[in-house]
Parts: sequence; C-alpha cells; structure tokens
Amino acid sequence: MKWKYITQDIIDAGGINVTSAEMFAEAREYNIEAVRNYTKKRRNHWFIAIWSLGQLVLSLVIGIMLVVNNQLEQMFTSTTTPTWRILLRLFGFLAYMGVFAYFVIIRRDPRPHVMLLSTLPILIADWRFAGVAAFNFLVGWLHEKTEDQLREKCGYPKFSRLIVTTAYSDSDVIKELTFDSIRDKARREHPDDDELK
Repeated sequence: MKWKYITQDIIDAGGINVTSAEMFAEAREYNIEAVRNYTKKRRNHWFIAIWSLGQLVLSLVIGIMLVVNNQLEQMFTSTTTPTWRILLRLFGFLAYMGVFAYFVIIRRDPRPHVMLLSTLPILIADWRFAGVAAFNFLVGWLHEKTEDQLREKCGYPKFSRLIVTTAYSDSDVIKELTFDSIRDKARREHPDDDELK
C-alpha cells in the first residue's frame, strides 16, 4: 500500500505527529497493517521452527518403524542384512540429522535448496524418505515466498507500530484521541480557519 504521509523516516523515528484526520486515519491503517505483517512474519518463522524439529522426530519414528518391519520380514524369511548395509544406513540417517540440524536449525537458513540438500543424506538410509526431502523443499519454498512478500511491505523487518501524537488535541493518552478531539482543539486554536468549520 502506498502511504501519503508515512515515510521511512517516520517509521524509523517510531512516531508521527498527527495534524489532520487524514493523517490519523493513515497512521491507524499503518499500525493495523504493521500488526498483521508482524503476525504473519512470526507465524512463518514458527511454522519453519515447528516443522524443522517435528520432522526430525517424525523421521526417527518412521526409521524405527522401518527397522522393526525389516526385522519382522527377516524373521519370517530367515534372511539377514549385511553389517556394512546397516552401518551405511545408520550413517545416512545420522548425517541427515546432523546436517539438517546445523544448517536449518542452528544457522537458521530455511532456503528451499538448503533444506532439500540437507535432507538428501537420509536417502542413503532408505529411499522411502524421499517424501521428507520433497516436503522440505516445499516448506522452504513457501517460507521464502512469504518472506519475499513481506520484504516489499513498509516497515520490514520489525513492523513496529507508530506512536501517534498530536499538537491539536487535549487528549493525554492515545486511547482518548479521536477525530473530534483533534478538530475541537484545532477550532479553538484557529477560530478564523474556514477549513475547520
């Protein structure tokens, strides 16, 4: 949205001195949008955080289920898995957990290609984890898309709300500030101004 009165300097200062009803309405609209954008940004970051930790637990549960299933099949077919294959699968699983934890959780880099590449070692453990890698790419892409949309908004990245003050009001706090209180004070101070009548 294009703002008529609100500039980056006003946003950096953190407040605006309202001198008209239009300025008050625009400052109010900016504050509402700032809260919406901040909420959207926080929700986006929480989604990545919850998915990042949740997928590690989910992968561990799926891995245990695959091992149990494999053991049951081997028990009924009287076959065994070579030790080198077990160690290779274990290495792939641990490499996935370590690489993903380092790049996505610790370094906080949820770009789609980083999330996909850090998940690829799990494919060494079992090809059935391909869904985790694909879903990681999708989650990273959605996160980046939302973040790019928010970057274009005024007030990014903090989306701090403006403190609204006025030289033309008897109000002591913002809750008491209304269009009428601004107009009444302006009429008393400028009785000859035709625009205020």
